[in-house]
Amino acid sequence: MKLFEFERRWLCNIFATILPSGAEPRLPLGANDVDMGAYVDDLMHSAPRHFALGLRVCAWLVQVMPAFVLGRLSSFAGLSVTQQTEMFERMCGSNIYVIRELPMLFKTAACLGYCGLPHVQEQLGIAPRDAQGPHWTRHSLPVVNEGCP
Repeated sequence: MKLFEFERRWLCNIFATILPSGAEPRLPLGANDVDMGAYVDDLMHSAPRHFALGLRVCAWLVQVMPAFVLGRLSSFAGLSVTQQTEMFERMCGSNIYVIRELPMLFKTAACLGYCGLPHVQEQLGIAPRDAQGPHWTRHSLPVVNEGCP
C-alpha cells in the first residue's frame, strides 16, 4: 500500500514524537535522526494489507485527536512537540480502549524499524546484530533524516 506524501510525513512525525532525539543518554539518536521515511515506505509495501490499512487509518485518527483529547482545533502535525507528547500521554490514560492503545501501536511500529538499525542496537548493547542492517537501509546508510521532514 502506498501512502500519500502527507500521510508519510504524518507517520514520521508520530514516530519522532514517540522516539525523540536525546531523550535517553545511551540513545542520543531519535526517529528524526535516521531514515524512518525509507522504513515507512518498506513497512507499507511489505506489511499485510490489513495492517498497513489499519496503520494508515490510525494515523488519520491521531491527526484529528487534538480536538477531542486536548480541546484544540489543530491537527496533530500542527501541535508543538510538547503538545504532541502531552496528547499521547493523555491518550494512554483514556478510558476508551482504542484511544488508549493507539500510542502502543505506533510505538511498536516505530521500534520495529528503529531498533533494527545496527548502530541503534550497538548503542543499546544488543548482540548479535546484523552489520548490514535491514534491507531498507542498505541503499542509504548512513543517511540521516532523509525523506521525513
